[in-house]
Amino acid sequence: MRLTLRTLLAYRDGVLDPKDSATLEAKILDSSTAQRISKRITDEMQNRRLAPIPVDAREFGFEANLVAEFLDDTIPMETLPDMERKCLENNTLLSEVGSCHQILSRALSIPAPVPASLRQRIHDLPNHRKSKTTKNNGRTRRVDGAVSQSVAVALPATKTVRKSSVELRGTGIELNDGLGRQVPEYLSGRDRGWLKNASIGSLLLGALVVVGAFAIGPFDRVRDLLRKSNGAVAAGGTDKAPAAGPVGTNGTTPPVPKKLTEATEPEKSSDPDDLQPIISESASPPPAPTPASAIAVSNGSEKSGVESSLLENKDTSTASKAPPTVTAKHRMQWLPDTKASSESIVLKLGVAPADSASFWTRMSPGELIHAGERIVVPPTQRTEMRVEPGIRLLCAGDNDLELIKQIDAPKIALYSGRVLIFATPDARELTLDCNGLEVTVSFTTTDGSCALEVQNSWSTLSEENVKNGNVATRPTVRLIGVEGELKFSSKHRSGALEKGALGVGQFIDWSDGIASTLHELSEAPWWFRTSISRAIDQPAANDLQRTLVGRSAGQIEEELAELTNHRRGETAALATRTRLMLGQYDRLFETDGIFNRKGLHIHWQSILSQIPQSLARTEHRDAFFKDLQQAAPNRYLAILSVLVPPSKEQLQSGADKILVEGLSSPHLDERVLSYNQLNSITGKSLGYQPEKSPLDAITQWRKLLSKNEIRYSPTTP
Repeated sequence: MRLTLRTLLAYRDGVLDPKDSATLEAKILDSSTAQRISKRITDEMQNRRLAPIPVDAREFGFEANLVAEFLDDTIPMETLPDMERKCLENNTLLSEVGSCHQILSRALSIPAPVPASLRQRIHDLPNHRKSKTTKNNGRTRRVDGAVSQSVAVALPATKTVRKSSVELRGTGIELNDGLGRQVPEYLSGRDRGWLKNASIGSLLLGALVVVGAFAIGPFDRVRDLLRKSNGAVAAGGTDKAPAAGPVGTNGTTPPVPKKLTEATEPEKSSDPDDLQPIISESASPPPAPTPASAIAVSNGSEKSGVESSLLENKDTSTASKAPPTVTAKHRMQWLPDTKASSESIVLKLGVAPADSASFWTRMSPGELIHAGERIVVPPTQRTEMRVEPGIRLLCAGDNDLELIKQIDAPKIALYSGRVLIFATPDARELTLDCNGLEVTVSFTTTDGSCALEVQNSWSTLSEENVKNGNVATRPTVRLIGVEGELKFSSKHRSGALEKGALGVGQFIDWSDGIASTLHELSEAPWWFRTSISRAIDQPAANDLQRTLVGRSAGQIEEELAELTNHRRGETAALATRTRLMLGQYDRLFETDGIFNRKGLHIHWQSILSQIPQSLARTEHRDAFFKDLQQAAPNRYLAILSVLVPPSKEQLQSGADKILVEGLSSPHLDERVLSYNQLNSITGKSLGYQPEKSPLDAITQWRKLLSKNEIRYSPTTP
């Protein structure tokens, strides 16, 4: 079977035979073009800004009859390639075709119920049509009088609709990496309004240039900067500006290693006119500190060019030329640099003095975090912190951290998440406790920066641990050099020590406290620039921000619980992931829980990956096991057995059979968990969909089980 747009749609909507589905899946995995087109289809089907196609459209490709023939696979073979090319050139048509195909595919498996009373009414309707019979050349012909009178003009003969073939025809465009030879690159992924968008973009760019010229100062300075920029480009650099973050995040451009972008470092500025307040006017000002606890701010004259380019469009600068020396006070301060960053959500755990009950509150810009206090930054949110005596910390997504009291230097416990760390003239060193692995980063210059990521995965459970609910996770820590020279040291609780240095674009991983060798990044991680991986998640982030505005202590948990039932699936998934970070695990496996709602099937994977992240805290593990027992008192052992990945030895001892049998479970959540494990182990889907539970796909999995082929690959740790 060829990989065309028609067969790609059939594969996405699960209407292929298991054998054809497996063949097509292998081709899609080998074709980056097909994967990109599949992602385009998903994104455009969820894009609410696309205008609908007119019903009476007559342009080739947009005519309703032609689209229907394409979906029914009855379109003439000589027209099929042109139709697919038209779909690939236009996002609106691609969205229309993908949506219609999905609706028709679902209708195949959903019978239309017709009440017996309606059937009887139809049969009882009187026939008012008069008919007569005539003879023509010895043949009897029946003529409907009403129809013959209404037809005044002879209509041309129309082609008969051919019956759909058993197998999908493969005469369309082959979706391989050579697709660009058939569809121009400038057309792929663009709408017909590209000229209008280009004009608007040019006007906005011109306005930004004018505003920038006034902001920089006299035209002589502008000319000097342009001369430097042209010289950098001529020397092999690039004048391409990094993309700004989306609304609802921090609105900034996080750092990207030079080796990855080939960007040149701008000149350092020492003009006092460049100095601006550390918080923009649109953000709420922080409380005025006392002289004894005043927070030092870095000198703008020493701000590196890379930091300026990495944090473009920010109002960050200094307030004094000679910052005083400030010792560590064991506290952080939320200092958002832009209005969008100040509107992000930062939750802090508080304790009521009356009954010592804990509750969550939403922080305000400028608020302090003292030693021992815990904060959570939900997924899709992005903002900045300042760790005394001056280290800048950018929280890039779902972060769970706590400030630890330490005498000689600041120390942060990062249980999960991603952060970007910036040196300042006041501080160049920071220690992070990443679930038992202490990593200390030290910068030799004030313009150094790095990135650190902590991801937790499940630890294999024995049968006894499953019965007792003793779940556990293990962290993987990655340190990335972004700017300047970076020295690091690590200390694991087992006693293992490691020291070294990282260059720009290099990274090192720790798994179970064991460090890997240095590696070079091939490209910058997606979270360097934004904390929203999909555009469709932006409305969900806006829903979360609007809902939690002005909520008092104790209302945060209630509002998040209500959002898990939101009509928008992305909002419900985001609220669920945030609740997991807070240690709340109800509404997962109940009868109407997240994993038993078919409408959330595209979000199950992201929620499943968030569970081990939140279980890095020991107190969360007890809460998880307790909520699981309450939600499914008779099934919690079965859920645990398919939730945690089995080891290689457990697969050989019968865990593979448990997973395959879970595909036929009457409970949707058990089918979801079983399929997730089988897909992770083998890398195959075999056309199985948990919300449908097709028998043919289950048969294919049983064949793999009989051949003992449900095993990890030799390279899997």
